[in-house]
Amino acid sequence: MKTTPLYPIHEQLGATFAEKHLDWNIPTQFTDAVSEHLAVRNNVGITDVSYRGRHQLTGEDRAKFLHRIISNDVESLTTGQGTYAMLLTHRGKIIADLNITVLEDTISIDTASENTESLFNELDKYIIADDVELSDVTAETGAIAVHGPKSADLVQSVLGLNGLAALPERHNCVREADGDFKHTIVCVRTDNTGEIGWTLYTAAEALISLWETLMAEGVRFNVQPIGWNALESLRIEAGVPRYGTELTDAVIPLEAELEHTIDFEKGCYIGQEIVARMKYRGHPNRLLRGLEIDGKPIRKLQPNAKVFDGDKEVGWVTSSTFAPTLAKEIALGYVRIAVTEAGSRVQVETSDGRVDATVVRLPFSA
Repeated sequence: MKTTPLYPIHEQLGATFAEKHLDWNIPTQFTDAVSEHLAVRNNVGITDVSYRGRHQLTGEDRAKFLHRIISNDVESLTTGQGTYAMLLTHRGKIIADLNITVLEDTISIDTASENTESLFNELDKYIIADDVELSDVTAETGAIAVHGPKSADLVQSVLGLNGLAALPERHNCVREADGDFKHTIVCVRTDNTGEIGWTLYTAAEALISLWETLMAEGVRFNVQPIGWNALESLRIEAGVPRYGTELTDAVIPLEAELEHTIDFEKGCYIGQEIVARMKYRGHPNRLLRGLEIDGKPIRKLQPNAKVFDGDKEVGWVTSSTFAPTLAKEIALGYVRIAVTEAGSRVQVETSDGRVDATVVRLPFSA
């Protein structure tokens, strides 16, 4: 089982671990998932996301190469900017989702750990005559995410960077190595919990020092380490799809309401014809929606639990959680167009029979 460079620190903090994301031993909680969830909603939490895949493109043709393969615009991005995009099959289905960060001499890609190897192989096979070098830097780097309303204050204090809160989502700034910082830190705005947030990338050997500095400085901001369980409940409340649950090779981006990951003006890319046809000549038959479960919290719904409208099967559950902010059981799932309107009533199967639920547009709101 794989561990991140911060594993010894997590052990010292008494974390509970579980196998997630293709045999990574990941801390699921440090105290309890509810208090960690609320720490992010009210103050600031930090979490180790080094298990995610990280690739790097260098060479003069790096932007042009990536631009012609993935769904969103890359060529117009300048240093300090970034975007979110999809790598698709020729049938428009999702192979991987990519967080793109443009640095001075490189383009960095952050992706789900399930896609680390497959994304590398897919990109590599298209490098023919391009001046591009693709590297998997997952093992030699690490990443810490900082989320919550006080996250900008904490990150600014630690890195000595000003004006972070004004940085658009997925854009970045760089703390160069000097003095107390022996390694460069790339700071990318990533609001994937429903709160303002940052992902800090640095060399693997510098990760423990960065974590300890964030924890020490974070005392005055009521910082709390958070595990996978809280990160998941935060994500679901925010209605953010992730690869392996909402995003799979059976899903077209428009079904997941990910139109913002597609540049319809950029011209050809892999899967472009199918996506454009759905956009301009038709519509998805199903869409990603939230489900608020009636009554008291029940045992966690199972992935792929069927959703019904009367006797008719109309969808399935992809993720579910108890939502501390809402004090109720919620789920994400795909439902057919007939029941996608907010307020539509459906039923969800459980081991104890069907339960009633209300369809909501995402994100969930308190």
